[in-house]
Amino acid sequence: MEKLLLLLVVAGCAAVVIIMIYLISRVEKIEDIAINGPPPKGSLAMVREKEPWLGLQGVDLWDLLSGDPPPGYAKDDAMPWQPKYEHILYKHIETLFNKGMEDKKAAKLKEQPESPMMISTLRETMNAFMPNQYASVLYESGYEIVTADAEQRLAIIDAIDRTSETLFNKINVEHSGSMSERLVPPPNAQPNDQEELLEQTDDLDLGEGDEENFAEQTAMLEKNLGRDLG
Repeated sequence: MEKLLLLLVVAGCAAVVIIMIYLISRVEKIEDIAINGPPPKGSLAMVREKEPWLGLQGVDLWDLLSGDPPPGYAKDDAMPWQPKYEHILYKHIETLFNKGMEDKKAAKLKEQPESPMMISTLRETMNAFMPNQYASVLYESGYEIVTADAEQRLAIIDAIDRTSETLFNKINVEHSGSMSERLVPPPNAQPNDQEELLEQTDDLDLGEGDEENFAEQTAMLEKNLGRDLG
């Protein structure tokens, strides 16, 4: 009998705790509504419109921008953010290619690029995702370009441009110029010249209003290395 009473007391206490947690949660929601008003109906993008990238990063952000929005978002939610993602995608492509070059020069074995990957620009640092098949092509292009002959370079350049164009098309952004012109050092460049070119192109921020300067800045950098962009 005593054990039964003890069990009843324990069960009662547990029930009281659960009810208290529920009531506290409800009170917090009521308080939030009283302060901020009722949450808008519809897409989560409306709730998170003041957050950077609608509160998304990594795979979820890529899915939204490429037309496969995560639950609570709609395809139209991506439209204002797709042009803003251009400078992130440029930097992501560049980072993968440069990582491949660095690994080859350091005599490291090829590796699968990490995904998502932390990408830093002049504006921000974020966790950026890219489908593995495209990330691998860009990384391996950088890895192989270090020792490639003339014919191999042409194939690598074509792979870089095709892959980059596909990625930009997926987020409905038209980019100017070819990525290979920005990434691939001229075949007769000295190592110091290549590193200087990469450092200077790293500093190019392709945010809003900067796209027009990109082609001119890149042409100037390449001209300094004795390369004619045509």
